[in-house]
Order: sequence, then C-alpha cells, then structure tokens
Amino acid sequence: MLDELNDQAQADYAAGQFSSALAGFSVLRELRARREGPYSVKYLAAMHDSVRCMSQLQLWTDADLLCSELHSKYVRTLGRGQSVTVDVAKHWAWSMMHLRDLRPAIGLYLTTADAMWDLDQSGARRLIGAAATIPAVRPAALLWQGFVDGVALRHTDELLNVLTGWTEQLSERRFAEPTITLDGLALTG
Repeated sequence: MLDELNDQAQADYAAGQFSSALAGFSVLRELRARREGPYSVKYLAAMHDSVRCMSQLQLWTDADLLCSELHSKYVRTLGRGQSVTVDVAKHWAWSMMHLRDLRPAIGLYLTTADAMWDLDQSGARRLIGAAATIPAVRPAALLWQGFVDGVALRHTDELLNVLTGWTEQLSERRFAEPTITLDGLALTG
C-alpha cells in the first residue's frame, strides 16, 4: 500500500501536480514515521519529497519548518556535504530568502558552500554568490570568524576569496541582473 501511494505521489510530482503529490507525500510521512521511525530512509525520503513540493507551491513557511527538521536529521546521519543534505539546505535557504529571514539564509549558504567545496566548487561558488548579493548581512564578517552558526568552516580562505571576487563583480555591475535561484546566484544579461 505504501509503495503504491509513493508511486502515485511520484507520478503526480512528475506531471506537475504538486498539490496532489504533496498530499500523498504528507500521508507517507505520517505513516512511515509511525511504522518505521523518524530516521528511516523512506520516512526521510518522503520528507524530502514534501519539501520539493512545498518549494514548487511556494509554501515558504511550511518548507522552512520541514527543512529545518530534515536538514538536522541529514546532518546527524549523513553529514553536511552529502547531496541530499545539500539539496535540503538549498531549499531551506531558498525558503528563508522568500521569508526575508536573510541572516540565517546567508549563514546556511556559507556553511553549505563550505561542505560541498571539495566535490562541487562550481555549486559552492553559486551559493557564495547568493550571499554576496546581500551585503547588509555582512557575509565576509561571518566567514572571517571561521565559524558560522556554530559550524566550523574548513575552507575559510577559499570562501573568502570567492566572496571577495563576487562582491567586486557585483559592485562593478559587470552583470546586468544578478538573480538568486534555488541553486544560488544566477547571472543574466
């Protein structure tokens, strides 16, 4: 029964029917939490699928709450640099940006960029670029400390260099329109 419900929710998501998919994934979350526990792989997958639906539906407050829980579980069980952890961090930061909760969003962009630096520097650079677009938060001051939100950074110098580069490029207006997306800074123009 649960596998069929998951298959239907996945089909709804693939068809762009995000409300129906979210309903299915939400039921799966409840059932799997009770039957398998709050750290089971299938429960966490249902949470992650729910987050993706919430982002598509622009349910930022709901996504923010669910991402907070899911991110902490992924960090504890898998680590910050795993692809699923990075994906949830992006969704969470994206939600916080829409909610104008900028300081925590920038902190999450920076800690996630640090975690993914060794495996995906291009992706890390986009996240740092997103942080650079919000100078009022003072992302460089966060990085100089070597800790962001209690997380020790491993690539402080590299992140600072990239942040400085983005800040210079943005201040010189080398790009017509900096835009922040789910994946970080996207340059247009």
